[in-house]
Amino acid sequence: MKRILLTLASTVIALVLPGCLQSETTIHLNKDGSGTLVEQTTLGGQMMAMIEQMAALGGGGADAKDPIAEMFSDEKAKARAATLGEGVTFEKSEAVTVGANKGARTTYKFADINTLKISPGDNMKNMSPMGAQAPAGAKQEPIGFALADGTLTITMPEADKPEGADEAVADVEENPQMEMMMKQMMGDMKISFKIVADSGIAETDATNREGNTITLMDMEMGKLLENPETLKKLSAANHDDPDAAMKVLKGIEGVKMETKKKVTVKLD
Repeated sequence: MKRILLTLASTVIALVLPGCLQSETTIHLNKDGSGTLVEQTTLGGQMMAMIEQMAALGGGGADAKDPIAEMFSDEKAKARAATLGEGVTFEKSEAVTVGANKGARTTYKFADINTLKISPGDNMKNMSPMGAQAPAGAKQEPIGFALADGTLTITMPEADKPEGADEAVADVEENPQMEMMMKQMMGDMKISFKIVADSGIAETDATNREGNTITLMDMEMGKLLENPETLKKLSAANHDDPDAAMKVLKGIEGVKMETKKKVTVKLD
């Protein structure tokens, strides 16, 4: 439960984004440990307009490059591949349109999931047109993956509390104007992180499983902020009791979160 609050607070503080931004991360895992990492990020109209406006203010004239295309360029994707762990390579990037949102779906290949280094939402770090970065003191460790003898162990990281996290959560909880602003700015934001075992799942103790898909995180900010009592419920939950956390989560629409520190997945 602590991870939910810290993820929300980090998003509020670090991503000063008008309009909609949606991020979907999916790992497709083969039984031998290889697989693909697919990151899909799309931007809403307001954010695209701001990025284009800021690019225009920076000059460049008729020969200026498209800032949206630059944001999702193959060059940036290849640079990101180098940060994702040993043996990770860029495969392709495709333009995507989801409703009024536009962005890209980028696919990486990895040879061994044991060396993969990725955190939920970290492909959005440089999405802010303001150049906003994670605040000083904020730290997000990657999810741990350990595959041996056909069983994958997933270790969920504990994020350090970013500066201003308590204040951000309190403002949304208690300040109606702040709550309204957050709904306008982030109401359409969605972040998801899933693992698909392409060979099948024999058994798992993961909290959220549907078929061969395990959801480690799925947050729809609009639904999360819809009910003013939501954050109070999250704040009041016992952060050290996964069962208590699950009871709270079941009553909150728009949030799925792995509540266990470690989960195991036995592959077919």
